[in-house]
Amino acid sequence: MTKYIFVTGGVLSSLGKGITAASVGTLLKHSGKKVGMLKIDPYINV
Repeated sequence: MTKYIFVTGGVLSSLGKGITAASVGTLLKHSGKKVGMLKIDPYINV
């Protein structure tokens, strides 16, 4: 069964979302789980 974990934050950058997601993914991978990461950036970068 596929399970999803979403890491979200407010409108500010650098809240540690990427580090948190990477840490959780690493822990899951070391415990034998198959992990895939996808970053979605909703900001308009102009």
